[in-house]
Amino acid sequence: MALKVEVYQKEKVRPCSPTPQTLRNYKLSLLDILAGTFYTPIVFFYDSCARRHDYDELKDSLMETLSVLYPLAGRIKDGSTIECNDEGADFVRANVTNCDLGEFLRHPKLEDIQQLLPLHPYPNAIDPTQPMLAVQVNRFRCGGTAVAVCIWHGLADGAAMIGLFNTLAAINRGEGPINPDGLVVDASAIFRPGDLVRSPLMPHSLNNQGNYSSKRFVFSKRDIERLRNDYYHPSEHRRRPSRVETLSAFIWAAVIRAILPVNPNLKTHLLTNVVNLRKKLNPPFPSQCLGNINQVVAARWESEADGGGRITAGFLLGRVMEAIHKVTDDYVRKMHVEGGYLRAILGVSKALHIADEIKVLSISSWCNFPFSQVDFGWGKPTWIGLGHTLEDLAIFLDADDGGIEVWIGLTQKVMCNLDKDVEFNAYVSFSQIFSESSCRLQSAVCTVARG
Repeated sequence: MALKVEVYQKEKVRPCSPTPQTLRNYKLSLLDILAGTFYTPIVFFYDSCARRHDYDELKDSLMETLSVLYPLAGRIKDGSTIECNDEGADFVRANVTNCDLGEFLRHPKLEDIQQLLPLHPYPNAIDPTQPMLAVQVNRFRCGGTAVAVCIWHGLADGAAMIGLFNTLAAINRGEGPINPDGLVVDASAIFRPGDLVRSPLMPHSLNNQGNYSSKRFVFSKRDIERLRNDYYHPSEHRRRPSRVETLSAFIWAAVIRAILPVNPNLKTHLLTNVVNLRKKLNPPFPSQCLGNINQVVAARWESEADGGGRITAGFLLGRVMEAIHKVTDDYVRKMHVEGGYLRAILGVSKALHIADEIKVLSISSWCNFPFSQVDFGWGKPTWIGLGHTLEDLAIFLDADDGGIEVWIGLTQKVMCNLDKDVEFNAYVSFSQIFSESSCRLQSAVCTVARG
């Protein structure tokens, strides 16, 4: 049964106090520009509770939040600047007329999640009329609520989104903003955009390379610990791998095994991870500040050198750890001298045009970002849904028991092979397909190659 969502009110929410003229122009960094022109869509689901879900109150809290995170109330001015003109965010109210929240959560589908969103997350173009932030509150028949948020990726990565949600939630609970002075920073001084600008009218176009399937896989804390213990060898690794490093290597190995029967010409497979730089820089950036304060690192598998035996996570783990461990303040600053990071990204992008010989799996981990703790005064969310459509991309979220929930999109043939992988499925505690349509979202590396 198709979900029926009836929008009954749309309005523009402006900051409750004007942005000073001295803060009128917010400069995008190189990393912001590389992030792409799409929105990150995320939906928080809340059961009905003793305290009524007051949407007027949430709107007022959003007004106060926009006064703190003022670039989110602005509009794109040119390829490297947000004009903080207090145009505001979209605030949309809707009713889900044919479904209770419990029914929806039994088997959520991507097309249903996307119906709850306030705007399309992948616009054909970004122009000065489009908001940086949009919120839609959806009331289910039972009184439960889905708070759906679309935030422009050029202004916010996962850590920045937590800064937004924590601020909005704290204000709505009557506690006031948390650390309001540390949420807007100038990253463009370190990550200089140079001559790279993105036209406000430049579409975020991607080549459709076939039909994709997207699934959710849940890995329990116990099984991830088993993998960490099995793959940790003190003689080979200087430290015990993190759960994200371990699961990244585990999924990477399984994906390579799933690709090879489909693409026997594969010569190189890259795994990219997004590394949060906020605490790695000296001095550090605030932990939840606005912007894309992260860098993509890559580990490499070569068929000629590495394809002789069965591909295992234990074999690949050292490469994942090495790629992530090398990201230090000194490394990052050297990478950004005279456009070095951009040249590295472009070099990989050019290689990706050899379609059969080189492939990439990108992983973006949102683990340790407390999305599951976002409480507007209605209790913690029952579930968190992603409105992304995924192409050779996996997103990690914390699971309730300390495990990890993985949302991943692969071509249908590769996903079919992954489903048959006995070694992979031995560690999966739950899986659920949520989309079998052609997909749109890729990593920053692929965006530069094809955008």
